[in-house]
Amino acid sequence: MGADLAAEEQFGPYLVYERLGVGGMATVHRALERGIEGFERIVALKRLLPHLAEDASFIKSFVREAKLASLLSHHNIVQIYELGRVGTEYFISMEYIDGRDIRRILRHARKVSGAPPIHVTVGLLIQLAEALDYAHTKSDEDGRPLGLVHRDVSPSNLLVNPAGHLKVIDFGIAKAQSQQLRTQTGRVKGKLAYMAPEAVSSAKDLDARSDLWAVGVIAHELLTARPLFASKNEYQTLLKVQRGDIVPPSTFNHASPPELDAIVLKLLARDPDERFLDAASLRESLIDLRRTLKLQTGYRDVAAWLQWAFSLEVPTGGFGQGTG
Repeated sequence: MGADLAAEEQFGPYLVYERLGVGGMATVHRALERGIEGFERIVALKRLLPHLAEDASFIKSFVREAKLASLLSHHNIVQIYELGRVGTEYFISMEYIDGRDIRRILRHARKVSGAPPIHVTVGLLIQLAEALDYAHTKSDEDGRPLGLVHRDVSPSNLLVNPAGHLKVIDFGIAKAQSQQLRTQTGRVKGKLAYMAPEAVSSAKDLDARSDLWAVGVIAHELLTARPLFASKNEYQTLLKVQRGDIVPPSTFNHASPPELDAIVLKLLARDPDERFLDAASLRESLIDLRRTLKLQTGYRDVAAWLQWAFSLEVPTGGFGQGTG
């Protein structure tokens, strides 16, 4: 933490610095945690928005987020450090990721660098599949499946650090089927362009396959450097999600091989029963593809392309961390 950067405030044991992001429920700031014997670490500090800080229903949702996320310990998922309260204000302290989100990478690809190479996209998708497989199959201490579904797998919730390591953030609207958790008043949460058709229509209970649909949208956009469903307004976006044509990525990117086209189109099947059974099956298909095409998909390979791509213009900031 640079000595020339003044903290905005003292919040309990935290020195709060710049805001990283704001969502419908909370803000996230970079902060410095200080403990005994000179202990210090940089964290991402999530706090409820002021008008919600005394709302019991929102506090319950906020606490639930921390409890669910604290059950997850995986190298591709942001780690929760602490759920606490300063005065009447609840907070979550979590791992700080100094990296770019996929939203920024996509924006850069569209305007500057072009679509990432196939090996980079496959590498990112393998990491994402590993994270989701872990979360989807997580059990509680008694061995009962938690039935976690992220429900907001979207570019802004996927961070990639300079070493090429992807991290999934914001399991704050995950649904634990085993506990019959529900979002308030049935309100649709998540970003529409990445929501599965069954999530938009509410015709079916959501399961892990709705997250796989979102992976398909992100994969398509990484391969083509263009939006798949996002439109000028929510109505048009919803229409595209539910009824719009879905063409193979190779329509726009001839480098996309037929095997990868097939994986993406399977993820984007509007009938959940026609998608991959689970994230583990997706991961295996991607690994088979990597082997067949002899792709180099490691962290270093992802990092090397990111370094090249973002050397094409002067960085303008835009780092961020999920807000809930």
